[in-house]
Amino acid sequence: MSWCALAFILFILLPLPLQAEELLFTPKLGLQLLPELSCTSKDPAYCVRPLPQNLQVTAPVVEDPDWYVAPPGSATPKPQYVGCQSEAQYLLVLTEALQGNPVAMADLVIRAQCASATPATAYPGIPAFMRSAAFWLEWATKYTSPGWVYSRLALYGEGMGNTRSAYTRGAFLGDPKSMHAYATRWNTGTNLQWLLLSADAGYAPAAHEISRWYRFGGDKCGYTLPDSPNESKARQYLSIAMSEGYAHAFGDAVYEILVSGNAQAHLEDAYAYTQIGRALDEADNGLLLADRPLPQIKPVNLNDVLRYAKCAFMPLHQMNTEEKHFVQAAKLAKDLHPLEPQGLAAASNKATAWLLNFQKHQEAHLTAERERRDALTTQLREQCLSALAYIATVSKMRAQPLTPHDDALAASGIPSCSRAPLLP
Repeated sequence: MSWCALAFILFILLPLPLQAEELLFTPKLGLQLLPELSCTSKDPAYCVRPLPQNLQVTAPVVEDPDWYVAPPGSATPKPQYVGCQSEAQYLLVLTEALQGNPVAMADLVIRAQCASATPATAYPGIPAFMRSAAFWLEWATKYTSPGWVYSRLALYGEGMGNTRSAYTRGAFLGDPKSMHAYATRWNTGTNLQWLLLSADAGYAPAAHEISRWYRFGGDKCGYTLPDSPNESKARQYLSIAMSEGYAHAFGDAVYEILVSGNAQAHLEDAYAYTQIGRALDEADNGLLLADRPLPQIKPVNLNDVLRYAKCAFMPLHQMNTEEKHFVQAAKLAKDLHPLEPQGLAAASNKATAWLLNFQKHQEAHLTAERERRDALTTQLREQCLSALAYIATVSKMRAQPLTPHDDALAASGIPSCSRAPLLP
């Protein structure tokens, strides 16, 4: 969702002990000082501050589901964004870019660097300036942010999209998504600082990570957070992640209820959170909810709730003492009684109400961004009129509209954009 306002209320609709009161959260955007952390590593290299003293942080980009999958009612699927691996799709991707799709623009940035790319001879009607990486990088930046573009290029792992350098570039350009992606992929002494900057900007996955750092007082990269563990701050950051529709955060919230010592009284909320989390997960953390029917809320039972909470706390690393204690506390849930039909219905109603409200706010933010981007698309197409005429001529010569089907690519097993990661 958008972070246009200087300050606003993030809230969770369900009356859980986890979030009993409204949370005032002001995203930290613009020029930000790096978080002050305590270095605990015995290795001096970890205690050196390789980052600048301050960083210009941008707001998380409001992503459009139509960038990745065809909008509802469309008979034409999206091209497969695979860069140099499919020259035959050049005009298809170019058409998407000229419709204002920055994901397609990023693909053209990669294609411009391909050693085998020959659009100048294969497509003589495309002006030279439209075959440059700089042109599409500039336009993609206008639609999103300078750093977000690099988070997309990083998925290609080649040229400007060299994964580590692209995420690094995106992070230094202030993109919260790039910061989180870098921090969760490579173990360096700056990871926690990247996560904090990203979380404080309002990026949900980073807020979820920081909530766990505050819960467990983690010390896995040589630094510690001030005043950690801190249960209050852990819940604040978890609330940010939940309000932004991050599915994994709802598993943490379910676990909070189960180990609260009063789980039976709030079991209805745990059921609802399980249903919300599952629905968000199926919709790519809510991205695919905009302009689409709300998915049917699937019924859950107590075992589903327990499994959902357990999966939320299956860390990849070796657990420390605090984490082991927290996981063992799940045994307290063994004496819980399943909800009666009336309680099940109430939980489903709560889940539906939350998702509808989330969808409403998501669509409102997306509508505002689409209006801004539509104006950009008008400017872009005016600049590229000759290319649009050429594409129309080629389509007419082929006696049918361009379609993204490519038998050779399909046989290669390369995933389409609808199945490819929408992250990081």
